[in-house]
Amino acid sequence: MNTVSKVFCMCLLTISIFSLSLNAHSEIFHKKFTIDSATLIVELLDDDLVHFEYASPSNSTNGSSPIYQSPMVYKSDYSGPTSIQDKGNSLETSDLIVHINSSNLCVAVRDKTQANTLLTTVCPVDLSLAWKGINISPSGTENIYGLGQQFKKLGSADGDWLAHKVREAQPNGQAQAHGNGFMPFGQAGMVGNVQFPVIYSLGSKADYALFLDNVYKQQWDFEANWWEVRMWGDQIRFYIMSGADLPDLRKDYMELVGRPPVPPKKAFGLWLSEFGYKNWNEVDTLLSAARTNNFPIDGFVLDLFWFGGIKANNPDSPMGKLDWDTSNNDGNDYYFPDPAGKVALYQQDNISLVAIEESYINKNTATYNDMMQTGNYFSYAKSAGKCDDLQQGKITHINDWFGDAAMLDWSDTAGAGWLHLNRRFPNLSNIGITSHWTDLGEPEKYNPSSCYDGLETAVNGLKNSHGDIHNLYNFLWNKSIYEGYYQQRDKVDERSFIVTRSGTSGIQRFGAAMWSGDIGSNLDLLASHSNAQLHMSFSGIDYYGADIGGFRREGMPYNQDHSGNRQYEDELYTQWFANGAWFDVPVRPHTDNAFQSSQRYETAPYLVGYINSNRENIRQRYALIPYYYSLAYRAFLEGEPVMPPPLFYYQDDINLREMGHEKMIGKDLLVGVVANHGEYQRNMYLPAGKWVNYHSNEWLDSQGQWLNQVPVYRNKLFRLPAFVKAGAIIPQMYVDANSKDAFGHSKNGTAVHNELILKVVAGDNPAGFTLYEDDGSTLSYDAKKQPVYNTRTTLLTQKKQGDHQRVSIHASSGTYAGAPKSRQNTVQLILDNQQATDVKLNNMSLTQYNSKNSFDGASSGWYNAGNNVVYAKTASMLTSKVKYLDFYQQSTPAISSAYFACDNGWTNPGDELYLVGSIVELGNWNLNRAIKMNPSVYHAYISNPPPNHNGPGPSAPVWTKIVAPLPVNTVFTWKCVKKLADNIWVWQPGDNNQHTTVASGYSGMTMGSF
Repeated sequence: MNTVSKVFCMCLLTISIFSLSLNAHSEIFHKKFTIDSATLIVELLDDDLVHFEYASPSNSTNGSSPIYQSPMVYKSDYSGPTSIQDKGNSLETSDLIVHINSSNLCVAVRDKTQANTLLTTVCPVDLSLAWKGINISPSGTENIYGLGQQFKKLGSADGDWLAHKVREAQPNGQAQAHGNGFMPFGQAGMVGNVQFPVIYSLGSKADYALFLDNVYKQQWDFEANWWEVRMWGDQIRFYIMSGADLPDLRKDYMELVGRPPVPPKKAFGLWLSEFGYKNWNEVDTLLSAARTNNFPIDGFVLDLFWFGGIKANNPDSPMGKLDWDTSNNDGNDYYFPDPAGKVALYQQDNISLVAIEESYINKNTATYNDMMQTGNYFSYAKSAGKCDDLQQGKITHINDWFGDAAMLDWSDTAGAGWLHLNRRFPNLSNIGITSHWTDLGEPEKYNPSSCYDGLETAVNGLKNSHGDIHNLYNFLWNKSIYEGYYQQRDKVDERSFIVTRSGTSGIQRFGAAMWSGDIGSNLDLLASHSNAQLHMSFSGIDYYGADIGGFRREGMPYNQDHSGNRQYEDELYTQWFANGAWFDVPVRPHTDNAFQSSQRYETAPYLVGYINSNRENIRQRYALIPYYYSLAYRAFLEGEPVMPPPLFYYQDDINLREMGHEKMIGKDLLVGVVANHGEYQRNMYLPAGKWVNYHSNEWLDSQGQWLNQVPVYRNKLFRLPAFVKAGAIIPQMYVDANSKDAFGHSKNGTAVHNELILKVVAGDNPAGFTLYEDDGSTLSYDAKKQPVYNTRTTLLTQKKQGDHQRVSIHASSGTYAGAPKSRQNTVQLILDNQQATDVKLNNMSLTQYNSKNSFDGASSGWYNAGNNVVYAKTASMLTSKVKYLDFYQQSTPAISSAYFACDNGWTNPGDELYLVGSIVELGNWNLNRAIKMNPSVYHAYISNPPPNHNGPGPSAPVWTKIVAPLPVNTVFTWKCVKKLADNIWVWQPGDNNQHTTVASGYSGMTMGSF
């Protein structure tokens, strides 16, 4: 007997039909189906969206009211389908057919827009039991995405849920007894398991998404022929939505659960963090070093020590009091005097702070006493085994590493409001700290017998056990912060920003960015994190990151005594920081220097890792903030993902279906993850189309193919491989050694650069991008909350017109406080083996310059920079006027490049490696014209290096060099040569290395070895 036939016996079907007016403009169609052992309510919300509820007869609603929606759901005012056909057991909209099996209430959903293709069939299972569920027919599904974060495969950035097989729910009594949990994964460290109960089904014919509106523990099993989903809860409620493609489905899902607000601009910058800064002096020292080393930075994250640290299992611990430790009378180093004055000084220096807060309030704090006197705002023990009498309940206390504390009840809105008005607002928001860190919110520690103020459900009244609240706990906490700011916006008109470790669907609408937990310091874990990000993007989380460098640094490989592994730590941190500079919001290095480490580990990118690489990678991030910020607006307005996997936009490309090691930034940038020790090159898959290497401006016309051996070290700098689509327009900001922050403030006090900078990749087809700008910090951008929409938009377009490429900066629309009325405009146009012969601004030729220095010093003009690039700039012009620049072009001779590597390049102090070869560009075997190479990586670490190497440490160093230009379609030979400190040359042994260049562009890597 198969799974479905076991679900229900043949039973008599009765049908009830209800229609309910939800507002003055619409009626939602309901229909109820009943058999002896189950009920089903179907609610048609839109042409492509259907809402279902399964329940046992004893738990069924009457069907006359809308199906209950949990707090995860945001939108409840759907207007209904444009048309409805009720054919008894078959319901139709213009897009969908829903057929109900009268014997077992299984529902089959077909997509009429795709030739009536069966999307899926869903059947109820064990509705009368506590652990109940649904079975889902795979139908034509080939891949499944979503379901939040659960780390599955160590060291792999790849895999959809059909590959991962099961998203577990841990048994009772374990850390995930109620769903969200904080779980060990990999070598040293813990990661967050967060339930986002949405799946996207991708098939060859038709796609759909299913959102399970259930807040209890769930298990999704994709191993069986029919997928099995099991959960707690009285009813099983879910939505099925159809769409033309993945962007359509995600947009519908984001409309249902809520889109994210636009983060403050500073959230896209660098924030230094560790566990933790004990006083202002530690922050000041790091800030001074950031300025000295010319790193832009936006802020610091204050861990537990800002309110005095913690005392394990101690009622005197200051845990969670949300009040500054302004005195050092307790004999420790925790000392934050005059916080209002200090924060004001930081603001003058364009530095912001994030402050941690906790849901555990220790017994002997004033905050605990005040909350007890005002109202019972904590979770409490069951009274006579029930959760029905708050006054008879006793506050439950948790003894753990943080002290002896009571657990806040975030379902109690009065308590949440009290904390905001009496602690968060006066101690933080009112002095200028409007970004918050909600920690341990799974919750990490809890009494499973505790009760809460609770939530209302549709049929069973108040739900207030811990299991009812657990997976909404962090959601409700972040909601209280978000709503607190809107309620107090007449006093603090600032966007709150939240960094949080746990949550569920809908948490993004409160301005929450999530991070993956106390992840171990291991590049295998960075790879696994990259795969988790794939699914988090589908789950609705656009702002996601990791503790850059790893929280558990003491557990990294080769770290027995922290004496012989600095090379490994530097490489690990440099790779992780580069990944974070592309993918994380905010960019936040973090590690534990408080309890777990006997040794201090640095998090600042100018104190660990390859400092020049770190500096250039973070400057690149700052330069791209206008692009990221505009993507944030698209996420806010349309539900578009900020950093989706490439399959999101290329879902028909089967090669991308399980790929988590490449990411899109918007629709136009493709970036490859590097998370592997000793990696100095990686292969990149490029979807069909024309692409340009972001770093070298070399073109590739891909048919959907791999570009092999792409360098990750360029001129001594570690860079993630990145490619830009033809037709892309990437707005940027000015960044140099004086740049301080995301707003472009300068260390030397000069005016903020307000020029518009565009990186444009020439395309054959018309293309455009909308630049969004606002004041970057206040709530005035949100038209729903403001009478005036205080945002400026500028349409940027390009198109090919005969013998020239036109780049247009259209007249801006709207304004905001501080918006420039005029500004310079700079365009970096990347051409396909061409250079400019003339550039015209609004039909008037600009002045041509032949050197970069002359061009940089001019107020307007243009300049062929070589390597497929031409720069043009205008004098300051009104933003209300259209500017179009026409680039007239002529072809240039094709050139090629190659990546040279010399392995096993051991050197002693003063030694250097070079390459020399048979063509002019490689010196024609003349050692005086040999090309110096750069030491890049070490393959492995050993305790006994070769005899000629002094001391313990790394082995197998690799030296690399990118050489361009090279002649195309040319065969040449070459060798590695070592120049010893005494000027003696040592040649690579054996035969010459041979390589052949391609017709144009990158010709791959060529390897030699000592």
